[in-house]
Amino acid sequence: MTPILLRPMAAADADAVAALHAASWRSAYRGVFTDAYLDQEADTERRQAWRDRLQSSAAGADWGLVAEGEAGRLLGFAYVMPAHDPVWGDYVDALHVAPDFKGGGVGRRLMQGVAQGLQRSGSDRSLYLWVLDANTAARAFYERLGAEVTDLQLSEPLAGQQHPVWRCVWRSPAILASHA
Repeated sequence: MTPILLRPMAAADADAVAALHAASWRSAYRGVFTDAYLDQEADTERRQAWRDRLQSSAAGADWGLVAEGEAGRLLGFAYVMPAHDPVWGDYVDALHVAPDFKGGGVGRRLMQGVAQGLQRSGSDRSLYLWVLDANTAARAFYERLGAEVTDLQLSEPLAGQQHPVWRCVWRSPAILASHA
């Protein structure tokens, strides 16, 4: 088993995070997002999005974690927007794991790290994220971590289209923080 180190995401991680994000989308969303987007646009679009995001988040409350393996290889990442919604609480805007490391505990460690980080910051709000309806494996993963899957809505545009998404909520992130 590869040792996993969690550390804060930094602006210098933008390109590696973007590459993993695009690879994750190509693996999970072939047939959901267009092939043209996945094969020709995702890398460039994600690189610009993550450069912009990590440059601006340096001064804000948003933060992320990266999971590194041997030789500093990026295995996954999570990005959080604390106090994002007055009803639903803290928002996990992104959680992605390298396709060849899915099922190896990286996503679980990242979600625990997110919950623990929010607890350390004094948050007692619920935690939520959106998962595409087509991504049944991710939805099952979140349910195994104790998420309550609630309302189905249409997403903001992703890859140029709206998609059906489910809200996954942890009403008590303390349970997620200690979830084995």
